[in-house]
Amino acid sequence: MIDFERIRGPFDVPIYFQRLPVNTVSLNWLVFVGSADDEQAGGQGIYHWFEHIPSRGTESFPGGYRDTEARLVRHGGESDAETGSTHTAFSAKVPRRVWPEALEILAEMVGRPLLRLDDIEAEREVILQEISEWHSDPHSHSVCELPGVLWPGHPLGHDQLGSATHLKAIDANLLRQAHASGYSRNRMVLFIAGDIERSQLMDVAAHCIERMPDNPLSPRERAANYGKIPPWQAGETTTIESPYDDSVVYLLFPIPPLTEGIASCLQWDFLAEVFSAGELGSPLNRLIREDARLAYSPDFISTTHPDGGFAGLVAQTSAEPQRVLDAFWDLIRSPDIRSADWLDYVRDTIRGSIEMHDPDAGEYTEEGAASLIHYGRCLPDSEYRSALLGFGDDEIAQWITELVPSAARAIIFQGRG
Repeated sequence: MIDFERIRGPFDVPIYFQRLPVNTVSLNWLVFVGSADDEQAGGQGIYHWFEHIPSRGTESFPGGYRDTEARLVRHGGESDAETGSTHTAFSAKVPRRVWPEALEILAEMVGRPLLRLDDIEAEREVILQEISEWHSDPHSHSVCELPGVLWPGHPLGHDQLGSATHLKAIDANLLRQAHASGYSRNRMVLFIAGDIERSQLMDVAAHCIERMPDNPLSPRERAANYGKIPPWQAGETTTIESPYDDSVVYLLFPIPPLTEGIASCLQWDFLAEVFSAGELGSPLNRLIREDARLAYSPDFISTTHPDGGFAGLVAQTSAEPQRVLDAFWDLIRSPDIRSADWLDYVRDTIRGSIEMHDPDAGEYTEEGAASLIHYGRCLPDSEYRSALLGFGDDEIAQWITELVPSAARAIIFQGRG
């Protein structure tokens, strides 16, 4: 079961540690700076660079990929990085015997990238290709466009990648300034899981964190607030012309700010299972895919930030978008998703998924970090299980009853087909 201990680490950096009887050690460095900080640091997409450019060389490991990520792969390990709206994450999974080396490499990538001119130009082309890929199909294109539709003018109101135009305007000086204005040890959190001694962890962490930037930035131990998001345009349908044949249809509902507590987030976690539990046998797939044959892979999505978020249904379709919206509403109004038998099924899937959290270092650090990002704290399995299984049938039915057109916002990326 996931149950991280929160330790006040060296230099006050929080460390979430869980000892597991496995040979893999999993590491996840979180830095609470992301695309919502882009505009103040030099333009959209600037913090996405730091998911990429550190692999090309750091102060202690200047030799590029062979000196950074390849050192982990050599031992059968792996590494990854991601940029979110409010965080950047650097992760690795390695055999226990080399975990100190892996932590040092990650720490170097987080805190001491070289940002050499040749590396920047080479990585610029890589990121341009990534932007092109994301905009090469209707669904991922809509994912990039959605924040700007929901939250125009807000720091959260753009995707993590930025545009090709923004990317071409970013130079070495801007990148150095952005790193200094966003990266400091007081914005970092370390997740680590594996069969290691706590005393050794603290010694190795101290060695790594000591060399991290110590810039005078406002501290962040969780995702930051960026200000009140634009009002939810309830009851409206927004149609946006798309250059693809297929359309993408969203039916979304608001999630309130985390300042109101995590109850709404947990409520939507349960509703996600109400619609999606059972995978291909879920109510969502049965109605949209099997019965109406409107979409191949309808989905339930949710996004949460301290300032608020959204949750709801989405489908890519070659059919008339209104038919998909009508089918979504048919699903929400269906007595099947309110039935006691179905809600018991949903509870069994939740219970079973937690029971199957057998020791897996990579899964533990990934889910632990996601919990901190989305809820503002790292929930142990026991608390999460208790919360979700504590919801009663009447309470859940009331939530579904409140999913009405006057509360929703429909967004259609209208294809040409």
